[in-house]
Amino acid sequence: MTVSDFDQVFGKTTRAPSFAQRVGKPDAEANGETFVGSGGYKPYGFLPTGTINETCEVARWIEGTEIPEGIEFQYRFLMQVGFVGEEQLKLFLPESIVVIEGQHLRDLRKKLARRQITFIQQYSARVWPNARPQGEPIIEKIEVVRPDATRPSGK
Repeated sequence: MTVSDFDQVFGKTTRAPSFAQRVGKPDAEANGETFVGSGGYKPYGFLPTGTINETCEVARWIEGTEIPEGIEFQYRFLMQVGFVGEEQLKLFLPESIVVIEGQHLRDLRKKLARRQITFIQQYSARVWPNARPQGEPIIEKIEVVRPDATRPSGK
């Protein structure tokens, strides 16, 4: 008796997913790459590594060049995310503060707090010559502030 013979005699039944279907690849949308921005410029996003994502790269462009510069920090060292409206974020790390300025940064703040970001990049007209995105998140300036080692502490 074939499956179709069985269905004709006893009526069509719904079958449970097979073992291969249950343990197959996870949903691409749930664990796939996610980016923000409709054009070529993506201010931030998530690139899964296949293992635990423990770091976030923050990049800006050296003035007048197409050379990136930045830091990659481990989330375990991110002490807090400060913010001023939706225009400025401050990432407090043990030895530096990363200041991110732009527009529409609320979603970025929330995702950083949940460790759902693996890269952040500043906009550069030299790298993305098309028009600046309007009404979307954009990162206009990234600055890494480190304490001045020449200044005496406590004074």
